[in-house]
Amino acid sequence: MLMQHRAVMRSLAIAAATCITACPSLAQTPPEQPAPEHTVIRTADAAPWSNSPLADDILYQVMPIAWRDSDHDPADAAPEARARAEADLFRDGDFRGMTAAIPYLSTLGVTGLWSTPIFPSPAYHGYQHTEADRVNLALGAESQFLDFNRAAHAANLRVFIDLVAYGINRDSDLCRDASANPASPFAGFIAIKDAATGTPFGYDYRTCTGTTVSFAFFDLRNTGARDLVTRWSLKWLEPRDQLGNPDRAAAVDGYRLDHVWARYPDGPDGWGYNIETFWKPWKQALRAVRPDVITFAEQAKWETYGTDLHPAHDATFAKPFLFAAREAIRASNAAALHTAVESAIAAILASPAADAPTRTFLVTLGDHDVDRLASALNATTPRTAPRLKAAAGVLLTQPFPPVIYFGDELGMLGVAGRFGSDANDIPRREPFKWSAADSFPMTNYLARHAEASARRYSKDHDGKSVEEQLNVKGSLLETYRSLITLRRETPALRRGGYRALESSDPRVWACLRATTDQSVLVAVRLSTAPTPPGAAPPAITLPPELTIDRELTISDPAATIPTITPITAARAAHIDLEPGQTRVFLLMAAPPTH
Repeated sequence: MLMQHRAVMRSLAIAAATCITACPSLAQTPPEQPAPEHTVIRTADAAPWSNSPLADDILYQVMPIAWRDSDHDPADAAPEARARAEADLFRDGDFRGMTAAIPYLSTLGVTGLWSTPIFPSPAYHGYQHTEADRVNLALGAESQFLDFNRAAHAANLRVFIDLVAYGINRDSDLCRDASANPASPFAGFIAIKDAATGTPFGYDYRTCTGTTVSFAFFDLRNTGARDLVTRWSLKWLEPRDQLGNPDRAAAVDGYRLDHVWARYPDGPDGWGYNIETFWKPWKQALRAVRPDVITFAEQAKWETYGTDLHPAHDATFAKPFLFAAREAIRASNAAALHTAVESAIAAILASPAADAPTRTFLVTLGDHDVDRLASALNATTPRTAPRLKAAAGVLLTQPFPPVIYFGDELGMLGVAGRFGSDANDIPRREPFKWSAADSFPMTNYLARHAEASARRYSKDHDGKSVEEQLNVKGSLLETYRSLITLRRETPALRRGGYRALESSDPRVWACLRATTDQSVLVAVRLSTAPTPPGAAPPAITLPPELTIDRELTISDPAATIPTITPITAARAAHIDLEPGQTRVFLLMAAPPTH
């Protein structure tokens, strides 16, 4: 019977990875490729993303300044505590706060953290930073960052940090010396737009405090510039202890890379900023020191899946999926959601990487560059709030490694402002709500900009805080926790193939996720409208030879019908779902009929 079950599961795994033809919109069309339904997929290739080193991960993105403050800890009796607090008027997040937040990440159940840049920068968000071999002292000392890494690894969390590899702040020591000193060891490192005037190639913008940030591109055709960025990257992969020995526990596990091009479209040879001459040698140098290093790249062209970056990187972001899934959830359109998933699968199958099966997409429904998920879904009232639970269900049961943007698990709100500076994005990045009321350990960094502060979305006692949701049955945070646990404990959700299933209700997203040894049915009700009294639950059609064994989820809220209607001759399982609810069932091979 075991052999028969495995044989059935193997055939289903193949079927699960063979999807209906995707019909993505123009904004999310991947490179032309054979329709998935016409693609012959061998058993070993049923879910090519399952071989990714990120396949089992659930990552969590933070912005340090907005994450958690430690300087105002009333329990801190250290002699320097008062001085730190007095010097930090805005309760900025810091490295010690990141360390203090590790128990929360463990409670949430994520496997790793991605932090926006930790390097010196005049911008609150950390981008357009200076030399990346040093930390931003406003966040704490380098030793405190290394302590955070050690604590994270002790809690079985991986650490990834953001890096801007293509340029540097013009006020940096390096850029100043390269510009003013003909004998500088950095001469030739900066891309020059106008040789006659020595004007660097780059751009300027205003910060939330009204100052101007000037950024210059590196000329990565220059061997010295390439080597410099590589040395910076290697430092955090192999930090040294006081005796000069490698301290692997204090190292990062890899990098998220900002604004990556396969070939930069401006300047001579794209200023050397391309896959073949920069990214591939850079990655090889990192792997020589850390063979297990992971790099994931934010493709500069958001309308694509970034597969042209896969020859050098382990993952890119499924940006087209982010926007398509948001709209599908907001409109309760399961068909559009299936199309979004199938478009991503088609793109990964067509990845140009030589070792494509190790490449994957990271799926986000929110990040620091887009409006908050709750705002984008218009989930701002009790009637529309179930969309947030539906989004959690989709994010944590779709095929690719998910990334949770800090605060989305609480339903935090935020839409870009129009302040004429980089403060425009502050509403999307408001301080994480640890407490019901604005107080330690919450940061107050946005007070730097009076208008953004006055118009903040977060309110005291608005229900969108850890204090108000942790261990509260039915809360959004508890929904995330239970779904994260489910994904971590269910191989088919992490590494399985995908097959869209037909539902009698077009507002129910149903799919089969299967490995050779396990098959599960996922059903997510996207609709916020309750089922009319007396109406039959949606019918979901299962493939032949499968039947439901048992439910893996704990219904939240409890289903009005505690059991499902027996599967009919038409292979239909009638599954009761509340608005926004996700239910996942373990499937088994049907018993022999003779």
